Amino acid sequence: MANNPQLIFLNDIKPRKTAYRIQVKIIHTWRHFMKDVGESLELILCDANGTKIHASCNKTYISEVGKHVRVGVWRNIDRFSVSAAGGAYRSTDHKYRLAFNGNTKITESTYRDDSMFLNLVDFKSIESGLLNPNFLIDVIGQVQDLGDLETIGCNGGKQRQKLEFSLVDICGQRLACCLWGKFAENLHTASQETEGMVICLLRFAKIGQYRGEFQISNSYDASQMFVNPEIPEADEFKQRAIGDSQALTLAESEENKLELQMKRDKRMHYPQRNLRELFEETEEKVCRVVATIYDIDTDWGWYYFGCLGCNNKKVFPHSKTVKKINGKETVTHIWWCEACRSKVTSVSPRFKIHLLVKDDTGETQFLLLDSIATGVVPASAKTLLNGSWDELEDDDPFPEEITNLVGQTFMFGVYIQKDNASGGCYKVGKVWKDLRMLMTSEISESYSAPAQASEEPLLIENQSDDIVSTPSSKRKEVNKEAPELHSTSKKQCTKAIKSEKIRKDKSASS
Repeated sequence: MANNPQLIFLNDIKPRKTAYRIQVKIIHTWRHFMKDVGESLELILCDANGTKIHASCNKTYISEVGKHVRVGVWRNIDRFSVSAAGGAYRSTDHKYRLAFNGNTKITESTYRDDSMFLNLVDFKSIESGLLNPNFLIDVIGQVQDLGDLETIGCNGGKQRQKLEFSLVDICGQRLACCLWGKFAENLHTASQETEGMVICLLRFAKIGQYRGEFQISNSYDASQMFVNPEIPEADEFKQRAIGDSQALTLAESEENKLELQMKRDKRMHYPQRNLRELFEETEEKVCRVVATIYDIDTDWGWYYFGCLGCNNKKVFPHSKTVKKINGKETVTHIWWCEACRSKVTSVSPRFKIHLLVKDDTGETQFLLLDSIATGVVPASAKTLLNGSWDELEDDDPFPEEITNLVGQTFMFGVYIQKDNASGGCYKVGKVWKDLRMLMTSEISESYSAPAQASEEPLLIENQSDDIVSTPSSKRKEVNKEAPELHSTSKKQCTKAIKSEKIRKDKSASS
């Protein structure tokens, strides 16, 4: 019997035996890495009854198993171990999971079924809060309220893409979604290239809560995403209308889109201050400031070189080596990294721009580090340097992409620290470029700010103090006296217009 295991369905397997044979479809596979464990191959299998189970294969057997488990094929799998399933973000609700070993045998199956074996969850069930968030789910809907593709700094100096949007089901129910990494990039690209309706199928997505509402997001590589899949569930969106023959593709008004964008941005919950109020703050907190860039402090340069091996800490030029390879000279730059306490060659240029800004109440200096400046400067530091590895000389001009910022008005997310007690240089953790947001920023006042907003450190990039802090001896003097409000020489007021003023203007025009 051990040589000819009995064919069995997934619901009938038990941990007491290993001599089973299952007939399954490979639904999904991905590589997973855990510290102290190493790499593994993860699989989601499904039998003819639609029952799914999670399986794993450690790195010892990946090369052999990987040849036989192409997604979408049916396979007979013999001899494997069965153990209890547990933990968060489980890909199936099966109480057991499988592990392949050296005795596992995988062969072709004659059984065929092209079904995706979806287990779609309706949005009302998600928002009811009754679903167990430890299990990954399948959802489908039309993409609406698509936000911008953002680059977010994460721990370890890595940056990840983030995309927020809404999914709308066939009944018009909305569900907040947030995708990360390649999922965010792929959906954003597909939405830009697709005319008309965009239908998104998310498989093995996780349920979370953000600012009091339920939200769906991808669970790293355990999730799958299909845009406009050719399945009956997607065709139903294109054929069916909602309510009084009102198509699902109704366009959102620009005002609604802007309000939704502001609601999603957690930094919009921070209080708004002018520069005079900024100087008067004595506690560490985060706030928003609308200001105009009137100059750039060229004493500080606009870039530095950071080590790629230790969270982009600043490195210092050490030496150069020149080698001839096939008759061509190759120059290798060597740097000294204080954090690594060694010579390094893997470095990259990073923005570090000191802006001189002002509003109607004063002027000061803001510091833009790399990932923040990248959202404002239309080219990367690497592109602007064009292959140069030299430090900036005193007479070297700044690139136009940076000097063109002068005269522009932005809203800055500013972090107040202890060394800002007397003004000085403030670090910036976010820049808003949409002028509509500057003029309507009072919308955010209708949403209550989180109690911990003033203490949340997420606004600031993960950079070391030895890079981002500016010595007080080099700071420009800050004008703490408010200029005369009736002055005709000052620039146009950049403070946000209050809702009362807007309503009066509208009434007058009527």
